[in-house]
Amino acid sequence: MEENQELTDIELSEETIDNLNQGTVEIKTEITGESTDKKKEKKEIWRYFVGALIGSAFTLLVILIAISILSFGVRKMPKGSLLSNTVVYKIDTLKTILDYIYYEDVSEEDMLDGMYRGLINSTGDKYTSYYSADDMKMTNASWEGKFFGIGAVLTIDPASTYTMIESVELGSPAEKAGIKAGDYIKEVDGTDVAGMTLTDVVKLVRGEEGTEVVLTIVRDGEKKEISIIRGEITMDAVYYEKMEDGISYIQIARFSDVAVEQFAAKIEEAKKDKAKGLIIDLRGNPGGGLDVAVDICGQFMPAGLIVYTEDKNGKKTEYTIDGSNEWDIPLVVLTNEGSASASEIVTAAVKDTGVGTIVGKKTYGKGVYQSVVPLPDGSAVKVTAGRFFSPKGVCFHQVGIEPDVEVELDVDKYLDEEIDTQLDKAKEVLKSKMNP
Repeated sequence: MEENQELTDIELSEETIDNLNQGTVEIKTEITGESTDKKKEKKEIWRYFVGALIGSAFTLLVILIAISILSFGVRKMPKGSLLSNTVVYKIDTLKTILDYIYYEDVSEEDMLDGMYRGLINSTGDKYTSYYSADDMKMTNASWEGKFFGIGAVLTIDPASTYTMIESVELGSPAEKAGIKAGDYIKEVDGTDVAGMTLTDVVKLVRGEEGTEVVLTIVRDGEKKEISIIRGEITMDAVYYEKMEDGISYIQIARFSDVAVEQFAAKIEEAKKDKAKGLIIDLRGNPGGGLDVAVDICGQFMPAGLIVYTEDKNGKKTEYTIDGSNEWDIPLVVLTNEGSASASEIVTAAVKDTGVGTIVGKKTYGKGVYQSVVPLPDGSAVKVTAGRFFSPKGVCFHQVGIEPDVEVELDVDKYLDEEIDTQLDKAKEVLKSKMNP
């Protein structure tokens, strides 16, 4: 009767009410149709029911995710593998959270790359990195010394998180367009690059030969847009100059694959110029290949040990040269705080063997080496595998190499008058060795 009474209007006379009170009458009801108020009430109830159902479903999803996460501890992980059922289930759960709750779409490729990077980054070692297939293509192109781009070396300024132009290659598209060292890149083709990794910024800057890229740069506090047509870039790793008083100057910018051949050619050029003294400039050289550094030492140093490595198991590997290309000539090596890794191998070898004098500032202090492990899908992992030791058994990691003659670079003189105070000191020291 309750359900029917909610849908029925009942009319009672006074006599019927009296009889009802006396319990002597039977009430007969007649359905006369729903009232307007009843229809509204029914509709509101339905809306409430649907809303509650949707809310309950979402709440249930969150609860199920929470329960699944809490249940991870119950499962056992098999020995020797990270990918137990528990881990796989958690990965799928995290993916579900991103798919259904995160406010933007994330591609599966980006999720996987992020997962791989996270695993490698668990080392806490800034030199151990994961490279996607695209990262490796770009890295290999740079390592080989040829790629398509603008011809500028980029770095990240830690203070502003923006990318900065570290140097510009002579005759490059960047130089022709007016890009200068010290410029900050704010945008690439309208994309703000603040906080981006250097790899991601380089991806935006590089492109097909003949295509245009627009850099929004900041110089001396002023913002301007510069359009550059990308071209084929062949990055010389070694530069040579014949200086006054029989001095030959060789600058090694990076220890890439092309450096050994280029360095050997410059040494031959210096010999043809009948050099009486040699300056090797390693300032700002971030390093490169271990074998490259050893082979470069083999172009001018006597036979002997150049460097040895030691891995986590204590295994030592020695790298020696036969001295067949020894050049007995007064030598100065220029270094600064940016001389790292392979640069420090050469510096330490020269210092320990006494074949030359180190001039400038203390080196960076990267005395660990990395092994690159390629993966089947074109990606790779660069892993710190051990430490470097100089011929005398000194590891310069996080310590650096002190110069024999310390001298500051006067930045104001360098920028305003193009006077290189460190190079001038190197010449002075070299001349004293040339004319004892």
